[in-house]
Amino acid sequence: MASRKKTQAEPSIHVLHVELMGIQPAIWRELHVRSDTPLSKLHEVLQAAFGWSNSHLHMFEDISRRQYGHRAAGDSSDFGFSDTPLQDERRYTVSDIAPRARHIFGYIYDFGDDWVHRIRVKKVQPAEVGRRYPACTAGARASPPDDCGGPPGYARLLEVLRNPKHEEHQEVLEWVGGSFDPDAFDLIATDKAVRSAR
Repeated sequence: MASRKKTQAEPSIHVLHVELMGIQPAIWRELHVRSDTPLSKLHEVLQAAFGWSNSHLHMFEDISRRQYGHRAAGDSSDFGFSDTPLQDERRYTVSDIAPRARHIFGYIYDFGDDWVHRIRVKKVQPAEVGRRYPACTAGARASPPDDCGGPPGYARLLEVLRNPKHEEHQEVLEWVGGSFDPDAFDLIATDKAVRSAR
């Protein structure tokens, strides 16, 4: 009798809708990640998807307000946003904190600017044969520049950029690199960045 090879089960994929809160029109990305992705890796994917510079603290928070973040060996501190201690994000996966469709959790980047991302699980599906993960499959609008002051600072930045007569226009224009289109979104470049996140 011929022996059968055991085939390893394909991993499931979480389809995530990630929206940056406090800004209209909405800035969002759709990400496909393996369900067993550690939160520490998801952090890197989110940094790539939104073009952040990964130069500030961050934290995840589940629906029960349990917090997850980077913790150095022996570190027992937390960020002080709730009474629960900070969990080590390397020990928990996407499916641990949001196992099913319609589950929601949060990601906060830069506790000074407070970029709050609302992450909703759109669906959990089988991995597609031959497809690489993580991936960005859709999105809208450019991400705000890092260190621009959170949603209020971003609103002011756009106001200054829209007014060539503003006394700070030239200075802000140089700070953003010479041009900035808040409505621009490059799916190919974003997907490439997400795939390279590590």
